[in-house]
Amino acid sequence: MNLIVCNIGSSSLKFQLIEMPVERQIARGHFERVGTDQASVRFWIGEEETISKPIEVQSQRQAVQFCLDLLTSEAPVLRLEEIGAVGFKCVQGGEKNGSLLLEQDVLDAMEYYRDLAPAHNPPYLEAIYMFRELLPGIPLVGVFEPGFHTEAPEYAKIYGTPWDWISRYGVRKYGYHGASHRFTTAETVKLAGLPPENHRVITCHLGGSSSLCAFQNGRAIDTSMGFTPQTGLIQGTRIGDLDPFALPYIMRKKGITLEQALADCSKEAGLAGLSGTSGDMRDIVKAIEQGSERAQLARDKFIYDVKRYIGEFLVLMEGLDAITFTGGIGQKDADLRARVLSALHFLGLELDKEANQRHEQKLTTPGSRIEALVIETNEEIVVARETLRVVDEQEP
Repeated sequence: MNLIVCNIGSSSLKFQLIEMPVERQIARGHFERVGTDQASVRFWIGEEETISKPIEVQSQRQAVQFCLDLLTSEAPVLRLEEIGAVGFKCVQGGEKNGSLLLEQDVLDAMEYYRDLAPAHNPPYLEAIYMFRELLPGIPLVGVFEPGFHTEAPEYAKIYGTPWDWISRYGVRKYGYHGASHRFTTAETVKLAGLPPENHRVITCHLGGSSSLCAFQNGRAIDTSMGFTPQTGLIQGTRIGDLDPFALPYIMRKKGITLEQALADCSKEAGLAGLSGTSGDMRDIVKAIEQGSERAQLARDKFIYDVKRYIGEFLVLMEGLDAITFTGGIGQKDADLRARVLSALHFLGLELDKEANQRHEQKLTTPGSRIEALVIETNEEIVVARETLRVVDEQEP
């Protein structure tokens, strides 16, 4: 079966054509700066880039049309009738989180919870409706980011709010980066040779957006992100964990609205706000080399947050068998990994310093009691696998 997998942002559309179940990537492409005068498209067949050019793309609907044109016309990879399903790496569906056919009740839930993912739910809905229009009768499947975290204990997913906040309005800890954590935990269990039903793994998805996940005996039991992707570690420009009473305080002191305060929390905070440079860790490291104390503080805070959640998860799982790093920072920042992993030396983790500097897949010595790994995540293949599973379950 040929599946199209879509990863949609507020101004981007990335797509892959994957043959399942052999998991062969046939083609891929992406549109950037959708809705602006500076949009562009790149397209690959296999490993060969065949198109890279500016293009006028005024909306996600138009990007979807161009996506299908690329797959069928400019580079004739397949015919529309050969598409078995379309899978979407969706962000938030509230009570509908999971891997589901995108029927109207699920789309209605995405609309209801659009405030939790304002940069993602609206463009996803626009693209999904366009695919439904252009490919009538083709199954559309949403693989929602919080779906990987739904098996966590109920007490781990609630806050100490008034009960109607939870029961009527869905205020709870959802967790995100589900596709990435699903892929990296499965790969970690396999590569570390851990028993499928007896293991304790922490995965660290560290990049512009970051989260950690605790995975025990085949299920995710906790994660650092909560009700929205704003919580947990400090992010590139997001604030991370914060006492909610700081908001009315700063609104009164600065004379700003709630919307302005929330914009500060999501666009001017995090690594960028603390460092005074940007939310990119590479820029922060350069600023540290030039003597910036604020940049050093931002980096130290980020590493502290990673360690803090590892410590929390260690107690919840009563130990640790393996820890894995992925994402741009997780895969490329050897010094950061070394500082984090040094905190686990007392538990018997022995870091292979040379392997770490070379960014090898295995970072620990043969005698280490805890495995440390670096794995490149593959969210799209997770979406493809889940899409195939959901479609197969619908067949009589």
